[in-house]
Amino acid sequence: MHSKKVIILDDHALFLKGMTLILKECCSDCDVFAYQSISKLKNDKLDFDHFDLFISDIELPNENSFELFALLKKEHPELPILVVSMHKKNAIIRKCKALGIEGYLLKDEDVEIAEAVKILLEGGEYYSTAILEFCKKTKNTFVKLSRREEQIIKLIAKGTENQNIAKVLFLSPETVKTHKRNIKLKLKLNNNAEIVAYAQENFLI
Repeated sequence: MHSKKVIILDDHALFLKGMTLILKECCSDCDVFAYQSISKLKNDKLDFDHFDLFISDIELPNENSFELFALLKKEHPELPILVVSMHKKNAIIRKCKALGIEGYLLKDEDVEIAEAVKILLEGGEYYSTAILEFCKKTKNTFVKLSRREEQIIKLIAKGTENQNIAKVLFLSPETVKTHKRNIKLKLKLNNNAEIVAYAQENFLI
């Protein structure tokens, strides 16, 4: 049986060391490849088809982890991804689910890491107890944005004016205004600055 090959991506060196130790304890035949940035990971030109698990934070300075996840899911669908994050937000969890990410843990749930790793290596899915309880508790109050609304939020966050949003999405300016009004009502936001802040907080940009 070949040793398990695992990639860990997190910008904090201390967390990487801790995760490496935990992995060595729960998976004695585990080879760990640790990276602090997506750029360093890409520079090594790894063959992801030869890896068994990808563990990553979602908040990396000046880098888009969700773009990387989407690329991995498209080009290496058999590689399971475990997100280990400090964020407990419905929009982020929903985004992970939509991408087909197999696991989600909070960073303070260290007692569940070994179980999550074991289950993902066996081909299963593991969203932690705290995450599942949070989703259950907030199910009735969670505001779900449409794909079009998310597109418009992303463009607003990039500073795109209504006329240009209309051109990019092949909509009329009036339709864009209607979507913006609905977005503000749904999210209880007052202006573009608050929409930009929402986009940043929920990793829509």
